[in-house]
Amino acid sequence: MIPVLSRAQMRAFDKHAIHHCHVPGVVLMENAGRGAADVISAIIEARSAAPSGAAALPGHAARPAPAHLAAPAKALWPATLASGGGPRAGSVPPPPNGRRDADDARAARVRAFPVRHVPSPGQPATYPLHARVVVVCGAGNNGGDGFVVARHLLARGAEVQVFLAASSEKVTGDSRINHDAYVDLGGALTELPPGAPLSPLEAALAEADLVVDALFGTGLDRPIEGHLADVIGVLNTATCLCIALDVPSGLDADSGAPLGAAVQADETVTFGHLKIGLLTPEGARLAGNVHVVDLGVPDRPILAEVGHVAEVIRKETVGASLRPREASVYKHQAGNVLVIAGSSGKLGAALLTARAAMRTGAGLVTICTWADAAPAMESRVVELMTTSIDPDRIAASLDGALAGRRAVAIGPGLGLDERARAAVDHVVLGWDGLKVVDADALTHFAGRPEALATARGRLILTPHSGELGRLLGRSARAVEEDRFGAVREAVARTGAIVLLKGARTVIALPDGRMLICMAGNPALATAGSGDVLTGLIAALLCSMEPSAAASAGVLIHALAGDVWRAQTGSDRGLLASEIAELVPGLIAALAAGVDPLSGQV
Repeated sequence: MIPVLSRAQMRAFDKHAIHHCHVPGVVLMENAGRGAADVISAIIEARSAAPSGAAALPGHAARPAPAHLAAPAKALWPATLASGGGPRAGSVPPPPNGRRDADDARAARVRAFPVRHVPSPGQPATYPLHARVVVVCGAGNNGGDGFVVARHLLARGAEVQVFLAASSEKVTGDSRINHDAYVDLGGALTELPPGAPLSPLEAALAEADLVVDALFGTGLDRPIEGHLADVIGVLNTATCLCIALDVPSGLDADSGAPLGAAVQADETVTFGHLKIGLLTPEGARLAGNVHVVDLGVPDRPILAEVGHVAEVIRKETVGASLRPREASVYKHQAGNVLVIAGSSGKLGAALLTARAAMRTGAGLVTICTWADAAPAMESRVVELMTTSIDPDRIAASLDGALAGRRAVAIGPGLGLDERARAAVDHVVLGWDGLKVVDADALTHFAGRPEALATARGRLILTPHSGELGRLLGRSARAVEEDRFGAVREAVARTGAIVLLKGARTVIALPDGRMLICMAGNPALATAGSGDVLTGLIAALLCSMEPSAAASAGVLIHALAGDVWRAQTGSDRGLLASEIAELVPGLIAALAAGVDPLSGQV
């Protein structure tokens, strides 16, 4: 299990460690800062080990990377990830020196997506470090973490300059201890209290190889304005690499929305556990690569007390649910799926859904569409079967088509007219079976989500933010601003499993659990991609419990995008039909315990 914590849970985690486990807060701060310094040291070393003939960090000769650094360097630079899955995969790798021109820096940060979960490598660097590092601290605990980072980097040979966005008198408690330790060891510190000019910070950033954002952590719950917003503005215009501590300053650790001004980081080192706000599309964009470092305390007993808000879907968990088939299995046992989809001019959606179900292992898939569209459909299928909906006998024709089916996928391209609504209501509300409800079928319940709570059988709803917004009576933007709140509300009002599609797809279950997929990339933003996901889940429902089918379908779909990008090096141009073609190989790899991206067990 990879747990994901809310702001309140992480605060409770620290409190429990301090007051019940008797681990002093200053020790937790030291462990967090040292772990971050380890990650930053590895990044510096990786950047210093420039390719032959290329410039190293300014003022220093290039040197080969030590053997023990080969793996961390590859993991820490997204452009060199074997999976092609890092934020800049498919783009020009970052320069070996610490500074980029302004246009390159802006472009890189726009591409800083998706997030990667990378554990702390544990001091992989060779010292002394050759880098100029600026650390920008706030007066709170995040600033205290920054002082720890600054002290460790200073001890490892880096040229470190700390800017405090307050007066030193404002720094108290554990943060003050680390402030004093850094200063008394000879560390350079410049105070920038409100009203002070920011030109010294701008000058330092112009010469820096990287900047560490230690202004605000997970405790922030109000918009950043005034002087501190100006400091963040300076950080965001810097062309050096930006590394945030815990979360990018200004990011709401729960919703993932910016609270006024927010730092746009290239990398984020988060402490203890992933924070849920890092796993939204906007949170991931602002955080860049995410490195999780532990706090030096056992997780299990503390998590048992404080809980967690969500879990990351793991390849190992999905692989364990993909059991080998018996030698005697026949097509009806392999899965009998009915796809109720398509209409004149929208047959492609039905075909994509049905073919995805076949590629996922359903033994028999039938497309059920309108009688006026059925002839055109029949001319385009080979392995698939077809049946039609008689508009004059909608219920009777659907009942005949539903007989004997294990699972139903309904909605893609079906239409939004009254006959489509009648068909959707009959199947979704009346048929006592397993159903994946998508696209037009979801739209027919706009403004009446409670009707879904009365449905017979079990439902998996697969909306994107626009469809979920229509269901709940709000805008797509409002859904994106609080994805977790919106998906929880949808579950409460429908009683269904709700799968909110998008970057960092979220699955919310009626028992209160949430699952988050960290795989996937922008190549999946292509017409028909959601239809393929619907077919995937419908086929998996034939052999799995609904929650397992939903999580397996989401992960396999996302990994297909990652494998395609690894093969092509591109973050665009993927066709939805190509997603389905990759599914059998992904199922085989996951079932064998092999990482589809690395080829390693």
